[in-house]
Amino acid sequence: MKILGLLGKAFWILRNRPAAFLRTVRGYLLFLRTRILLPLLGPDPSLIELGCNVRLQKLCCLSAEKPDARISVGDHSIIYEKASLEAYGNGRIEVGACSVLGDIRIVSRRAVKIGQRFISSWNVFIQDFDPHPVDPESRGRQLEAICSGFRPQYAATPFPETFPWNFPGESVEIGDDVWAGANCTILKGARIGHGCIVAAGAVVLAGDYPARSILAGNPARVVKTI
Repeated sequence: MKILGLLGKAFWILRNRPAAFLRTVRGYLLFLRTRILLPLLGPDPSLIELGCNVRLQKLCCLSAEKPDARISVGDHSIIYEKASLEAYGNGRIEVGACSVLGDIRIVSRRAVKIGQRFISSWNVFIQDFDPHPVDPESRGRQLEAICSGFRPQYAATPFPETFPWNFPGESVEIGDDVWAGANCTILKGARIGHGCIVAAGAVVLAGDYPARSILAGNPARVVKTI
């Protein structure tokens, strides 16, 4: 009876909402494809650790730079195709069990620790370091080095190919049961307590944010206690 009910529901969606039906089927096929490819082309388990029953739509969602970066995803979590978790240098990304990562990008060179039952909305960004200098002269020299060292290169450049920059940063800590709203940004040094909601469009800077708070604004502040 349960199977007949599911088939009936699928037929209703196909008849009345064909675009939604096709999106759903495509999503399930992506999960299935990754499940098949994981034993053959999956990430190095010494760099990326996936817990039990992690559902992943694309292998390229997870990237850890050898030899020291690490990523771990807790049991029963779901990672959709638009999610991107990138760890560089000595970066660490840890996601707790039963988390749902949608359209989110997490970039780490220090440590990003996320608790259990975390959920992200669309276009969420988390980063634990500064990628570029603040002063324009240093930033200009960094960009010259980036452009000079980039390949392919069609003509010689007069700039050095290296620029000394140690990516200053501070770890990010997010507690259990946190909801990150659409278009929010969480930056280095942010420590968000259990049960918080980061409102749509909020920019969370370094600091301690108490549990069960709603954070809103740029820069974000506590606007309500749940």
